[in-house]
Amino acid sequence: SSGINAEYGGETLLFTLVGAQVQLDLLNLEIVGYGLVCLVVGVLFRCGVAYLSVLCSELNVRERLFVCASWTPKATVQAAIGSIALDRVRESTPVDPDSELYGVTVLCIAVLAIIVTSPPGAALISLLGPRLLDHKPEEVAPIRVAVEEGGSNESLDKKQSTAVETKEHV
Repeated sequence: SSGINAEYGGETLLFTLVGAQVQLDLLNLEIVGYGLVCLVVGVLFRCGVAYLSVLCSELNVRERLFVCASWTPKATVQAAIGSIALDRVRESTPVDPDSELYGVTVLCIAVLAIIVTSPPGAALISLLGPRLLDHKPEEVAPIRVAVEEGGSNESLDKKQSTAVETKEHV
């Protein structure tokens, strides 16, 4: 399916272009340290909000914990907007060196966010999903849905009322 390939190709291109703009020689380790602290605090806050957002749901504690893991940043947004500040500075005339340094810092923190959150987030989802989520086929009950004549479901051979069995969690 070309949609999936285009999506992965687009993400690869996006991450490549963002990575090409990073200038490691301009990085200040103190700024990187502050960036890491901000990322850790932000991810912890995001996990807490994720847990609270499903607190009143019918999810059990294990499923709520999985929601926290699945809400970790996946880095696509950081890659997409991380270079905007630097691009804006470089478009101005004359280019202010201090502003360019700020733009580079924003870009580097965005790349740091990608490196620090994306691989662990994907690993957490892969590792915790099978451990925290239960799949109980015996809790799945069939229901019947009527499809009217002239409906939008073109996969049915008949254009008259037809009963379609589908499964939905109870």
